[in-house]
Amino acid sequence: MSFLHPEFLFWLLPLSFLLFYFWLTQKPLQNRWLSEAVLEKLRAPETTMGLKGRNILFLVSSVLIILAMAQPVIIDSTPIEGKELHVVIAIDRSNEHFEQIRSLARSTLYSVLGENIELMAYDEKLYEIAPRSNDGGILGELIRHLAPSDKPSNRDVLTEKLAQRKADMTIIITSIPFKMEGMMLVASPSDVLVVHEKLLELRNNHRIQAHIPLFFYPLGLAMVLILFALSSMSKRQSVSVGIVLFALSLFPMNSHAGILDFKELIKAREAYEAGEYEKAERLFARHQMKHDSPQVRYNRANALYMSGRYERARYWYERVYTADPMLQKRLRYNLEQSRAKIEMSKADRKKIEKRDQQIQTDGVNSTMQPKRLPRETKLFEW
Repeated sequence: MSFLHPEFLFWLLPLSFLLFYFWLTQKPLQNRWLSEAVLEKLRAPETTMGLKGRNILFLVSSVLIILAMAQPVIIDSTPIEGKELHVVIAIDRSNEHFEQIRSLARSTLYSVLGENIELMAYDEKLYEIAPRSNDGGILGELIRHLAPSDKPSNRDVLTEKLAQRKADMTIIITSIPFKMEGMMLVASPSDVLVVHEKLLELRNNHRIQAHIPLFFYPLGLAMVLILFALSSMSKRQSVSVGIVLFALSLFPMNSHAGILDFKELIKAREAYEAGEYEKAERLFARHQMKHDSPQVRYNRANALYMSGRYERARYWYERVYTADPMLQKRLRYNLEQSRAKIEMSKADRKKIEKRDQQIQTDGVNSTMQPKRLPRETKLFEW
Protein backbone atom coordinates (compact mmCIF):
# COMPACT_ATOMS: atom_id res chain seq x y z
CA MET A 1 0.00 0.00 0.00
CA SER A 2 1.16 3.53 -0.76
CA PHE A 3 -0.22 7.08 -0.59
CA LEU A 4 -0.83 9.37 -3.56
CA HIS A 5 -0.44 12.47 -1.37
CA PRO A 6 1.78 11.64 1.63
CA GLU A 7 2.36 15.35 2.26
CA PHE A 8 -0.92 15.41 4.22
CA LEU A 9 0.60 12.95 6.69
CA PHE A 10 3.79 14.98 7.13
CA TRP A 11 2.07 18.32 7.65
CA LEU A 12 -1.25 17.57 9.38
CA LEU A 13 -0.56 14.61 11.67
CA PRO A 14 2.07 16.36 13.88
CA LEU A 15 -0.16 19.43 14.22
CA SER A 16 -3.17 17.27 15.13
CA PHE A 17 -1.26 15.34 17.80
CA LEU A 18 0.09 18.60 19.26
CA LEU A 19 -3.39 20.16 19.37
CA PHE A 20 -5.01 17.16 21.03
CA TYR A 21 -2.11 16.84 23.49
CA PHE A 22 -2.86 20.30 24.90
CA TRP A 23 -6.59 19.64 24.69
CA LEU A 24 -6.43 16.38 26.65
CA THR A 25 -3.92 17.56 29.26
CA GLN A 26 -5.53 20.89 30.17
CA LYS A 27 -7.18 21.10 33.61
CA PRO A 28 -10.77 22.27 33.97
CA LEU A 29 -11.32 25.68 35.62
CA GLN A 30 -12.76 24.20 38.87
CA ASN A 31 -9.57 22.18 39.42
CA ARG A 32 -7.78 25.42 40.16
CA TRP A 33 -9.93 26.06 43.25
CA LEU A 34 -10.95 22.57 44.44
CA SER A 35 -8.98 19.38 44.85
CA GLU A 36 -9.73 16.25 42.83
CA ALA A 37 -11.00 14.41 45.99
CA VAL A 38 -13.59 17.13 46.70
CA LEU A 39 -14.71 17.20 43.04
CA GLU A 40 -15.12 13.41 43.05
CA LYS A 41 -17.54 13.64 46.00
CA LEU A 42 -19.50 16.46 44.39
CA ARG A 43 -19.60 14.90 40.90
CA ALA A 44 -22.81 13.04 39.94
CA PRO A 45 -22.39 9.58 38.41
CA GLU A 46 -21.99 9.78 34.64
CA THR A 47 -24.38 7.85 32.44
CA THR A 48 -22.69 8.86 29.21
CA MET A 49 -19.15 8.89 27.87
CA GLY A 50 -16.88 11.38 29.56
CA LEU A 51 -15.25 14.39 27.97
CA LYS A 52 -11.85 12.69 27.81
CA GLY A 53 -13.29 9.62 26.06
CA ARG A 54 -15.02 11.80 23.46
CA ASN A 55 -11.82 13.76 22.85
CA ILE A 56 -9.94 10.51 22.26
CA LEU A 57 -12.60 9.49 19.71
CA PHE A 58 -12.25 12.87 17.99
CA LEU A 59 -8.46 12.41 17.93
CA VAL A 60 -8.72 8.97 16.31
CA SER A 61 -11.31 10.33 13.84
CA SER A 62 -9.06 13.22 12.83
CA VAL A 63 -6.16 10.83 12.22
CA LEU A 64 -8.39 8.63 10.05
CA ILE A 65 -9.62 11.64 8.06
CA ILE A 66 -6.03 12.74 7.42
CA LEU A 67 -5.21 9.21 6.23
CA ALA A 68 -8.17 9.39 3.84
CA MET A 69 -6.97 12.78 2.54
CA ALA A 70 -3.56 11.21 1.79
CA GLN A 71 -5.41 8.76 -0.52
CA PRO A 72 -4.14 5.27 0.36
CA VAL A 73 -4.09 2.99 -2.68
CA ILE A 74 -2.91 -0.46 -3.67
CA ILE A 75 -0.78 -0.31 -6.82
CA ASP A 76 -1.65 -3.08 -9.23
CA SER A 77 1.05 -3.45 -11.91
CA THR A 78 0.22 -6.86 -13.33
CA PRO A 79 1.66 -7.65 -16.80
CA ILE A 80 -0.44 -6.77 -19.81
CA GLU A 81 -1.25 -9.88 -21.77
CA GLY A 82 -0.87 -9.85 -25.55
CA LYS A 83 1.66 -7.02 -25.75
CA GLU A 84 4.69 -8.58 -27.44
CA LEU A 85 7.98 -6.73 -27.85
CA HIS A 86 9.80 -6.33 -31.15
CA VAL A 87 13.19 -8.09 -30.88
CA VAL A 88 15.77 -8.10 -33.70
CA ILE A 89 18.53 -10.75 -33.70
CA ALA A 90 21.43 -10.13 -36.14
CA ILE A 91 23.90 -13.00 -36.66
CA ASP A 92 27.49 -12.51 -37.85
CA ARG A 93 28.09 -14.88 -40.83
CA SER A 94 31.59 -13.64 -41.65
CA ASN A 95 33.35 -15.04 -38.59
CA GLU A 96 35.56 -18.11 -38.59
CA HIS A 97 33.95 -19.31 -35.32
CA PHE A 98 30.56 -19.60 -36.97
CA GLU A 99 29.52 -22.80 -35.18
CA GLN A 100 29.99 -21.09 -31.83
CA ILE A 101 28.03 -18.07 -33.09
CA ARG A 102 25.19 -20.31 -34.29
CA SER A 103 25.01 -21.98 -30.88
CA LEU A 104 24.89 -18.58 -29.15
CA ALA A 105 22.16 -17.45 -31.55
CA ARG A 106 19.95 -20.44 -30.71
CA SER A 107 20.49 -19.92 -26.97
CA THR A 108 19.61 -16.24 -27.33
CA LEU A 109 16.51 -17.12 -29.35
CA TYR A 110 15.20 -19.44 -26.63
CA SER A 111 15.80 -16.74 -23.97
CA VAL A 112 13.48 -14.27 -25.75
CA LEU A 113 10.73 -16.66 -26.87
CA GLY A 114 7.23 -15.25 -26.59
CA GLU A 115 8.10 -11.96 -28.30
CA ASN A 116 7.92 -10.88 -31.94
CA ILE A 117 11.39 -11.93 -33.12
CA GLU A 118 12.95 -10.81 -36.41
CA LEU A 119 15.98 -12.80 -37.64
CA MET A 120 18.74 -11.16 -39.69
CA ALA A 121 22.30 -12.02 -40.75
CA TYR A 122 25.14 -9.81 -41.91
CA ASP A 123 28.54 -9.83 -43.53
CA GLU A 124 29.36 -6.86 -45.72
CA LYS A 125 25.59 -6.41 -46.13
CA LEU A 126 22.54 -7.00 -43.96
CA TYR A 127 20.16 -9.83 -44.91
CA GLU A 128 16.68 -10.61 -43.63
CA ILE A 129 16.20 -14.28 -42.73
CA ALA A 130 12.67 -14.14 -41.33
CA PRO A 131 10.13 -11.38 -40.62
CA ARG A 132 8.58 -10.92 -37.19
CA SER A 133 7.45 -14.22 -35.73
CA ASN A 134 6.90 -15.86 -32.35
CA ASP A 135 7.31 -19.42 -33.67
CA GLY A 136 10.49 -20.57 -31.94
CA GLY A 137 10.63 -23.90 -33.77
CA ILE A 138 10.77 -22.38 -37.25
CA LEU A 139 13.21 -19.66 -36.22
CA GLY A 140 15.48 -22.26 -34.59
CA GLU A 141 15.53 -24.33 -37.80
CA LEU A 142 16.41 -21.26 -39.86
CA ILE A 143 19.37 -20.56 -37.57
CA ARG A 144 20.46 -24.22 -37.70
CA HIS A 145 20.54 -24.18 -41.53
CA LEU A 146 22.20 -20.78 -41.78
CA ALA A 147 25.52 -21.04 -43.68
CA PRO A 148 28.70 -18.98 -43.06
CA SER A 149 30.06 -16.39 -45.47
CA ASP A 150 33.59 -15.65 -46.68
CA LYS A 151 32.90 -11.91 -46.96
CA PRO A 152 34.11 -9.51 -44.24
CA SER A 153 31.59 -7.78 -41.98
CA ASN A 154 30.74 -4.10 -42.40
CA ARG A 155 29.73 -2.60 -39.04
CA ASP A 156 28.84 0.80 -40.50
CA VAL A 157 26.18 -0.77 -42.73
CA LEU A 158 25.03 -2.91 -39.79
CA THR A 159 24.57 0.12 -37.53
CA GLU A 160 22.78 2.14 -40.18
CA LYS A 161 20.34 -0.60 -41.16
CA LEU A 162 19.55 -1.84 -37.66
CA ALA A 163 18.86 1.72 -36.46
CA GLN A 164 16.04 1.91 -39.02
CA ARG A 165 14.24 -1.10 -37.54
CA LYS A 166 13.20 0.85 -34.41
CA ALA A 167 12.98 -2.35 -32.37
CA ASP A 168 12.42 -2.55 -28.63
CA MET A 169 15.57 -4.68 -28.34
CA THR A 170 18.35 -5.27 -30.89
CA ILE A 171 20.75 -8.19 -30.28
CA ILE A 172 23.96 -8.82 -32.27
CA ILE A 173 25.48 -12.31 -32.17
CA THR A 174 29.24 -12.35 -32.78
CA SER A 175 32.44 -13.73 -31.27
CA ILE A 176 34.35 -10.44 -31.62
CA PRO A 177 33.30 -7.97 -28.88
CA PHE A 178 32.68 -4.37 -29.98
CA LYS A 179 30.48 -1.52 -28.78
CA MET A 180 27.30 -0.33 -30.48
CA GLU A 181 25.12 2.25 -28.78
CA GLY A 182 21.56 1.16 -28.04
CA MET A 183 22.21 -2.50 -29.01
CA MET A 184 23.11 -5.60 -27.03
CA LEU A 185 26.13 -7.73 -27.93
CA VAL A 186 26.22 -11.51 -27.32
CA ALA A 187 29.75 -12.92 -27.55
CA SER A 188 29.66 -15.52 -24.74
CA PRO A 189 27.10 -17.67 -22.88
CA SER A 190 27.11 -15.22 -19.95
CA ASP A 191 25.81 -12.50 -22.30
CA VAL A 192 22.69 -14.61 -22.94
CA LEU A 193 21.73 -14.25 -19.27
CA VAL A 194 22.23 -10.48 -19.53
CA VAL A 195 19.88 -10.42 -22.54
CA HIS A 196 17.21 -12.34 -20.62
CA GLU A 197 17.48 -9.99 -17.62
CA LYS A 198 17.27 -6.97 -19.93
CA LEU A 199 14.15 -8.41 -21.55
CA LEU A 200 12.48 -8.91 -18.16
CA GLU A 201 13.34 -5.34 -17.24
CA LEU A 202 11.91 -4.07 -20.53
CA ARG A 203 8.67 -5.97 -19.96
CA ASN A 204 8.46 -4.64 -16.41
CA ASN A 205 9.02 -1.02 -17.43
CA HIS A 206 6.09 -1.04 -19.85
CA ARG A 207 3.54 -2.18 -17.32
CA ILE A 208 0.77 0.24 -16.51
CA GLN A 209 0.03 1.00 -12.89
CA ALA A 210 -3.58 0.89 -11.68
CA HIS A 211 -4.60 2.33 -8.33
CA ILE A 212 -7.12 0.49 -6.19
CA PRO A 213 -8.55 3.15 -3.84
CA LEU A 214 -8.77 2.54 -0.08
CA PHE A 215 -9.65 6.05 1.16
CA PHE A 216 -13.30 5.17 1.95
CA TYR A 217 -12.29 2.71 4.70
CA PRO A 218 -10.63 5.23 7.06
CA LEU A 219 -13.19 7.88 6.08
CA GLY A 220 -16.14 5.61 6.90
CA LEU A 221 -14.62 4.53 10.21
CA ALA A 222 -13.99 8.19 11.13
CA MET A 223 -17.65 9.05 10.47
CA VAL A 224 -18.78 6.18 12.71
CA LEU A 225 -16.48 7.30 15.58
CA ILE A 226 -17.70 10.91 15.26
CA LEU A 227 -21.29 9.66 15.42
CA PHE A 228 -20.52 7.72 18.61
CA ALA A 229 -18.80 10.75 20.17
CA LEU A 230 -21.69 13.11 19.37
CA SER A 231 -24.41 10.68 20.45
CA SER A 232 -22.70 10.12 23.85
CA MET A 233 -23.17 13.74 24.95
CA SER A 234 -25.59 14.46 27.80
CA LYS A 235 -28.90 16.21 27.16
CA ARG A 236 -27.50 19.52 28.33
CA GLN A 237 -24.56 19.18 25.94
CA SER A 238 -26.32 17.32 23.14
CA VAL A 239 -25.77 18.47 19.59
CA SER A 240 -27.97 17.35 16.74
CA VAL A 241 -26.03 15.20 14.29
CA GLY A 242 -28.21 16.51 11.50
CA ILE A 243 -27.27 20.10 12.36
CA VAL A 244 -23.57 19.21 12.38
CA LEU A 245 -23.78 17.48 9.00
CA PHE A 246 -25.77 20.40 7.58
CA ALA A 247 -23.12 22.84 8.82
CA LEU A 248 -20.38 20.75 7.26
CA SER A 249 -22.26 20.71 3.97
CA LEU A 250 -22.20 24.53 3.87
CA PHE A 251 -18.44 24.40 3.28
CA PRO A 252 -17.65 23.35 -0.30
CA MET A 253 -15.23 20.44 -0.22
CA ASN A 254 -13.44 19.14 -3.26
CA SER A 255 -13.66 15.35 -3.33
CA HIS A 256 -10.07 14.68 -4.28
CA ALA A 257 -10.49 10.99 -4.91
CA GLY A 258 -14.04 10.34 -6.05
CA ILE A 259 -15.22 6.93 -7.19
CA LEU A 260 -16.00 8.31 -10.66
CA ASP A 261 -12.38 9.46 -10.99
CA PHE A 262 -11.16 5.90 -10.38
CA LYS A 263 -13.63 4.64 -12.99
CA GLU A 264 -11.92 7.01 -15.41
CA LEU A 265 -8.57 5.45 -14.52
CA ILE A 266 -10.00 1.98 -15.08
CA LYS A 267 -11.20 3.03 -18.55
CA ALA A 268 -7.75 4.42 -19.31
CA ARG A 269 -6.12 1.14 -18.29
CA GLU A 270 -8.59 -0.89 -20.38
CA ALA A 271 -7.81 1.30 -23.40
CA TYR A 272 -4.07 0.78 -22.81
CA GLU A 273 -4.45 -2.98 -22.59
CA ALA A 274 -6.56 -2.99 -25.78
CA GLY A 275 -3.77 -1.17 -27.65
CA GLU A 276 -5.77 2.10 -27.89
CA TYR A 277 -2.86 4.17 -26.65
CA GLU A 278 -4.11 7.53 -27.92
CA LYS A 279 -7.44 7.06 -26.14
CA ALA A 280 -5.61 5.94 -22.97
CA GLU A 281 -3.40 9.05 -23.13
CA ARG A 282 -6.46 11.32 -23.44
CA LEU A 283 -8.09 9.68 -20.41
CA PHE A 284 -4.91 9.96 -18.34
CA ALA A 285 -4.57 13.62 -19.38
CA ARG A 286 -8.18 14.31 -18.36
CA HIS A 287 -7.62 12.67 -14.98
CA GLN A 288 -4.35 14.57 -14.52
CA MET A 289 -6.17 17.90 -14.86
CA LYS A 290 -8.25 16.95 -11.80
CA HIS A 291 -5.81 14.91 -9.71
CA ASP A 292 -2.18 15.27 -10.74
CA SER A 293 0.28 12.71 -9.33
CA PRO A 294 3.62 11.07 -10.33
CA GLN A 295 1.84 7.79 -11.17
CA VAL A 296 -0.65 9.51 -13.50
CA ARG A 297 2.16 11.36 -15.28
CA TYR A 298 4.14 8.12 -15.62
CA ASN A 299 1.15 6.26 -17.08
CA ARG A 300 0.42 9.13 -19.46
CA ALA A 301 4.04 9.09 -20.65
CA ASN A 302 3.84 5.31 -21.18
CA ALA A 303 0.74 5.74 -23.36
CA LEU A 304 2.48 8.47 -25.38
CA TYR A 305 5.55 6.25 -25.84
CA MET A 306 3.51 3.26 -27.03
CA SER A 307 1.61 5.49 -29.50
CA GLY A 308 4.92 6.60 -31.05
CA ARG A 309 4.89 10.21 -29.74
CA TYR A 310 8.34 10.03 -28.23
CA GLU A 311 8.88 13.81 -27.84
CA ARG A 312 5.75 14.17 -25.73
CA ALA A 313 6.60 10.99 -23.81
CA ARG A 314 10.03 12.38 -22.95
CA TYR A 315 8.40 15.66 -21.85
CA TRP A 316 6.20 13.89 -19.28
CA TYR A 317 8.87 11.39 -18.20
CA GLU A 318 11.08 14.36 -17.29
CA ARG A 319 8.26 15.80 -15.17
CA VAL A 320 7.58 12.75 -13.00
CA TYR A 321 8.83 13.83 -9.57
CA THR A 322 8.75 10.93 -7.14
CA ALA A 323 10.69 9.49 -4.21
CA ASP A 324 9.60 5.91 -4.96
CA PRO A 325 12.85 4.03 -5.85
CA MET A 326 11.06 1.44 -8.03
CA LEU A 327 9.25 4.13 -10.01
CA GLN A 328 12.49 6.11 -10.33
CA LYS A 329 14.25 3.06 -11.82
CA ARG A 330 11.48 2.48 -14.36
CA LEU A 331 11.39 6.19 -15.12
CA ARG A 332 15.12 6.41 -15.89
CA TYR A 333 14.95 3.41 -18.21
CA ASN A 334 11.89 4.64 -20.12
CA LEU A 335 13.38 8.13 -20.43
CA GLU A 336 16.53 6.68 -21.99
CA GLN A 337 14.41 4.64 -24.42
CA SER A 338 12.43 7.76 -25.43
CA ARG A 339 15.60 9.74 -26.07
CA ALA A 340 17.03 6.88 -28.15
CA LYS A 341 13.84 6.72 -30.25
CA ILE A 342 13.97 10.50 -30.78
CA GLU A 343 17.60 10.30 -31.94
CA MET A 344 16.70 7.47 -34.33
CA SER A 345 13.83 9.53 -35.77
CA LYS A 346 16.14 12.51 -36.30
CA ALA A 347 18.70 10.29 -38.03
CA ASP A 348 15.97 8.84 -40.26
CA ARG A 349 14.77 12.30 -41.26
CA LYS A 350 18.30 13.33 -42.16
CA LYS A 351 18.74 10.20 -44.30
CA ILE A 352 15.43 10.82 -46.09
CA GLU A 353 16.40 14.45 -46.79
CA LYS A 354 19.81 13.35 -48.04
CA ARG A 355 18.20 10.69 -50.27
CA ASP A 356 15.72 13.22 -51.71
CA GLN A 357 18.52 15.61 -52.49
CA GLN A 358 20.44 12.81 -54.20
CA ILE A 359 17.36 11.87 -56.23
CA GLN A 360 16.88 15.46 -57.33
CA THR A 361 20.55 15.69 -58.30
CA ASP A 362 20.86 12.39 -60.17
CA GLY A 363 17.28 12.07 -61.37
CA VAL A 364 17.47 8.35 -60.69
CA ASN A 365 15.97 6.45 -57.76
CA SER A 366 18.20 3.45 -57.12
CA THR A 367 16.57 0.46 -55.40
CA MET A 368 18.13 -2.68 -53.95
CA GLN A 369 17.18 -5.88 -55.71
CA PRO A 370 16.68 -9.17 -53.89
CA LYS A 371 19.62 -11.50 -54.15
CA ARG A 372 19.52 -15.27 -53.74
CA LEU A 373 22.63 -16.80 -52.22
CA PRO A 374 23.78 -20.30 -53.16
CA ARG A 375 23.42 -21.50 -49.55
CA GLU A 376 21.14 -23.81 -47.65
CA THR A 377 18.99 -20.95 -46.26
CA LYS A 378 17.44 -18.38 -48.59
CA LEU A 379 18.55 -14.87 -47.64
CA PHE A 380 17.16 -11.64 -48.97
CA GLU A 381 19.15 -8.46 -48.95
CA TRP A 382 17.52 -5.65 -46.96
